[in-house]
Amino acid sequence: MRIISGTWRGKKLADLQGEQTRPTSDRARESLFNLLDNHLRRTGKSWQDIVFADIFAGTGAVGMEALSRGANKAFFFENNPLALKCLKSNTQGIKNSVLMSDALKPTKSHPIDIIFMDPPYAKGLWERALPIFMKNGWIAENTLVIVETDKAEKADVPHGFIETDRRSYGRNTFMFLMLDTQ
Repeated sequence: MRIISGTWRGKKLADLQGEQTRPTSDRARESLFNLLDNHLRRTGKSWQDIVFADIFAGTGAVGMEALSRGANKAFFFENNPLALKCLKSNTQGIKNSVLMSDALKPTKSHPIDIIFMDPPYAKGLWERALPIFMKNGWIAENTLVIVETDKAEKADVPHGFIETDRRSYGRNTFMFLMLDTQ
């Protein structure tokens, strides 16, 4: 696994072997970031304006990709001890990276620009975490939330959100959500 673009393009990341994590593939990550680049252009922002959160981060590849492209700051949430060890190795010495623990117990925060959630599939974790992040101030009107699910998993749009896009890449589906302000 490697960083696809930006300052750290080609940097290899430590990875866990086995079923402990299921990293987002390079191809899916590249497609995701192409969509995010387009989103930023449409909203008149650049990566330097962005605070990013990688929830259920695993190795941290998605958040590291955001930092490599110039994100102002990235928060990483992971509580699996083996994945957390890998994540610490990947973010060691990286300024503007903040490690957090349990995605179901986030601290209070100011709104984040982009939140990426990639929990273990079919366990209902993102559905439980999303309202907690809302309640604790991480999500505002302009926050883009991306949820990665298994293509076979039924993923409904949660109450209070609208789906702005949905894309599938191989086994993965990315659901793009924003608060429903109407």
